[in-house]
Amino acid sequence: MKLGEIIKLRRKELGLTQQELAKDICAQALISRVEKGDIVPKKAILDKLEVRLELEKNELIKADQDNTKKNEINEVKQTIRQYLTARDYKTIELLLDHHKSLINSARELNDKVFFAWIDASLQHHLYDKREKTLEILNNIYLDDVEKDLAVEILNARGIIHYKNGDFDKALESYKKGIDMLDDSVSFEIRAKIILNYALTLEQKNFNKEALSYISEGIDLLVKNNSLYSLGDFHHTKGHIFYKLGNFVEAKECFELSASIFKLQNNQKLLSFSQLALTEINNKLSANSKEETQ
Repeated sequence: MKLGEIIKLRRKELGLTQQELAKDICAQALISRVEKGDIVPKKAILDKLEVRLELEKNELIKADQDNTKKNEINEVKQTIRQYLTARDYKTIELLLDHHKSLINSARELNDKVFFAWIDASLQHHLYDKREKTLEILNNIYLDDVEKDLAVEILNARGIIHYKNGDFDKALESYKKGIDMLDDSVSFEIRAKIILNYALTLEQKNFNKEALSYISEGIDLLVKNNSLYSLGDFHHTKGHIFYKLGNFVEAKECFELSASIFKLQNNQKLLSFSQLALTEINNKLSANSKEETQ
């Protein structure tokens, strides 16, 4: 609880007005600003307020320090997420080392779980230690974790199982995350786990179900006017149509994915779509020749 919230709550519990609390200590306007979270008074004033509010010694200054620390932790988490988007795991590792003391002081469950997830991500992406990654992720209990973060962790577990070729465990992990999805979960996180679930369904040859989830993911991204992973969805859709022998639909999907990857200047994925288009055009050309013979 923030400093201003503690003062306001305790003041009301004691039946004091702001003016009564401020008497002989400070101006009533200062109490108003403190309760709104606009300002933190000097320690001398906090000490007198503690006495009048019948609080333990240094309780208010400790609350302010905890709030300051929480803000710093949130800033670190926000910065890490920016580097996650860029997949710059080396910089994230440097950030964790630089803020090691602050991170170790985290008390809230969601903060502890977030940094455990990031540690697991580094073990995976920097050092390819999949067993260590799974050990960290499996030791995280998700019952009281905020939904966005819980889905991220289930998605991370699924990715490792997928890379290990254990598609059944991957599906199990992804499905748990899928079942948690609602509008409170950011559309980027929803799109990410939907795509990975569809990819794993395709590996198990559940192609129609995979296509259904691909369509759901595309609709989600279009609704949010986002290109985030849209190219991946269309590329995956094209791959499934190609696998099913529907080359015309596959070609359309790969053309869309190539266009999106080109806009995003993603040369690696663009080359994949272009190679797929070349192969499909050769197939269509060969089929056309056979039909005319």
